Order: sequence, then C-alpha cells, then structure tokens
Amino acid sequence: MKEKIFRYRYSVIFLVYCITVYFLSKNASLVFEWKVIMEDFSIYHDYYYLGKPTAYMPPLYPYYLLLIESIVKTPQWVMISCILQSVILFFSVLVLVLSFEKNAIIKNRYFFAFACIIFFPPILLGATKISSFALTLSVFCIFFALVLKLSRMVTAKSVILISIFSIAGLYLRFEFLFLMIISAIMLIRYKRMKYYNLLFVFAFIFIAYLPWCIRNYEKTGVFHYSTSLNYNFAKGNNEKYDIFSSENLPYDPAKKMVLTDEYLRQNFTDEKQIDQYLQQLNKNFISKHPELFITNSLKKLGINFLNYYPGNYNLTSAYIVYLYSGILLVFSLLFIYTIIQKLKLRFTFDAVFPGVIFIFYLLFYSVAPLPRYFLLYFPLFFLFVFQNFSGKLYLYLLKIKKINR
Repeated sequence: MKEKIFRYRYSVIFLVYCITVYFLSKNASLVFEWKVIMEDFSIYHDYYYLGKPTAYMPPLYPYYLLLIESIVKTPQWVMISCILQSVILFFSVLVLVLSFEKNAIIKNRYFFAFACIIFFPPILLGATKISSFALTLSVFCIFFALVLKLSRMVTAKSVILISIFSIAGLYLRFEFLFLMIISAIMLIRYKRMKYYNLLFVFAFIFIAYLPWCIRNYEKTGVFHYSTSLNYNFAKGNNEKYDIFSSENLPYDPAKKMVLTDEYLRQNFTDEKQIDQYLQQLNKNFISKHPELFITNSLKKLGINFLNYYPGNYNLTSAYIVYLYSGILLVFSLLFIYTIIQKLKLRFTFDAVFPGVIFIFYLLFYSVAPLPRYFLLYFPLFFLFVFQNFSGKLYLYLLKIKKINR
C-alpha cells in the first residue's frame, strides 16, 4: 500500500513536471556562446570556440548538444535537448531526496521537499535553457547522495558509482575537482573510507580524464584540466571591475582596454598564450592593488551570501532579483542556524559536510561572483534543513499527543 502511494505521488509530480518543462522548453534557443561552439563544430569537427581549439569549458555538455543535434536532425533538437536534460535532473534530484528519506525519522513527507526543489523557479527555468546547469546539477545531486551513502556504509557498488559520476562531474565543471578533494578529506577524517579505496577511485578517475588533458596539450599547448581559472580571476579582479555588474570582462590597464573573447582569440595564437597573458595580468593586479583586491574580495563574499547580483540567472526584473535574494538570504540564515544547532549536539558527518560545502561555495565563487551557482548546492542544503525541521516537528507532535493522553 505504501509503495503504491509512493509511486502515485511521484508519478503525479513527474507528469506535472513534464508538462511544465515542455511549455518552458518550446522557446529555448542557443545563446551566443553555445551558438558559436555549435557552428565551430560544423566547421572544424572538433571542440572549438571562435575558430580556435578550446579547453575553457570541459567538453561533456558541448558533446551532449552535438549528440542530440546529430540524432534529431530537425530545428526541434534544441527543445528536445532541454526536455531530456530536465528529465535527467528530475530523477537525479529524486536520488538525493530518497537518500535523505531513507535515514529520516518520518519518511512520507519527502515528496513535499522534492516538489519544492524541482519546481523552485530558478532551478526549473535553468533546467529548460541551453546551459550546462541542468546536467551539472544532476551530477552534483547524485554525487552528494553517494558521498552521504559512503559516510554510512562503504560498498564496492558505491565506490564504482562515485568514480563514474566523478568523471562525469569533471567533464562538466572545473570546480568539481575541488568537490572531490573536499569529499575525500571528509571521508578520511571521519574514517568512513580506507586510503586504498580512495586511491583506487582517484586512479580510475585520472586514467579516464587523461585523454582530455592530452587533447588539450595537443590542441592548445597546455596539459590543462581547464583554462578558465585565470580568465575568471581576471574578470573578477581588475581596476575596472564593477562589483554590481554582471558584464565584467578582463581588463588590461597598459592597453587601457577591455579584453573580449573575440580580441583574445584574434590576437593570440592559442589558449596557452591567453592563459599566460591573463595570469600575468592577475599577478600585476594583486601586487599593485592589494587593498583593492582584499576589499573587492570581501564585497564579493557578501554578494554571494546575499545571492544578489544584477543579471542573475534567468531573472531580469529588479524586483524579482530582490525577492530572489531575500528568499535565499533567509534560507541561508536558516541553514546556518540548523548547522549550528546540529553541531552543538555532535560533530557528525551529516552536519559538517553540508557546512563545509557552503563555505566552499562562498569562497570559490567569490573570484568572479555568480550567485546563481548557489542553485547547484541548493538541493543538498534544502534537504538538510528539511530533514532537521521535519524531524523536530514530528517529535513535537508526538510530545503533544502524549500530553493529551
């Protein structure tokens, strides 16, 4: 009976979700960046950007788009790719929700939490756009679910699965490397995994990721995981940087000019030269403007915490941006309160891990702040808060029943 109710609830949510995703995806289109990449694919039959081989973004999402386009072969391939990535996201979030529900005091209310996450407007809109957001969030959710599972019981299946999804994460986003390292340190610190298990995982991931690094060396001249770090750092650390603008680009004070992607690829041979050039700009800025660097870094931390940023992901109206910022500010404070309350009782893995990930979010994205990336971690944080307060509510109701008796 309970299994039937479970299936019915999530089937209804899935049906409503699919209908909503279909209508939101109907007007999906390729924005400039992805349009250029797809056009370059048709010309060079390789992963290029503005006519030159690129390692700026990991290749999984561009190749995902290429695969859908080659299979569908109609103008509707853009809409179909959005629907498919949204469906993948649906089941990925469900995996994370069920991992929390399995260890909850009361289990039959988690479909509420699931609906809150999957229909949260910024996540729903982000999933139905041509962007790596949906697939990234999908991999993050499954990865977090596997980490939490490993923190309770290590099995060969879980080790293999986390290895596979770690590879997918690395092929999607640069920062996933740091999530892997943080998770490994946490699992070792709490003695949840043996060193040899982690060595096996990292060795497997390294071998699987090696072809991309070799390709980058052959095509761009650097044995690089990604060439985006210096670029993003230069975007967020220069004399012209506007803390309240979403249109920042690298700036060269010697040339007195903003460095667009077009300029960089027209005036440099490859991304190796671009990377070295931007790295030197970053060093010059920090050495010449240390006070401005520190001041702006603190401001950017504040922007990340407030989740306020003009031009926030899919949010154009200023009032919506303020509302979005206010809602997530309240949620962040509630999340911190929950962490503190849990840590007062005991420094468990389940309490410390989300807290460390939250600190990572604040620090990592303060280089060139993009508060929309909070959404990549939102399901984990939301479920942590939901589990804590639903458990407290259940115990409170039990107490009232006993008093009434």
